[in-house]
Amino acid sequence: MTDPSTDPTTSDAPPAPVDAADIDDAELDALEADLATIEVAMERVDSGDLEGYESAATRLDEASPEASD
Repeated sequence: MTDPSTDPTTSDAPPAPVDAADIDDAELDALEADLATIEVAMERVDSGDLEGYESAATRLDEASPEASD
């Protein structure tokens, strides 16, 4: 695999490193909760429980800040 910062075929600059001080704990907690909900939804689909998936997906949509837009 080629390092994107030295690969001449990529035009995008490498992402800036994230400083631990820049991470908001509340935002991190929200992302972790979203990830847990996504994992539950995926487990429901794997087991064939589409109603359970829809419930988990709805919960994720309601928790999303974009849902209020």
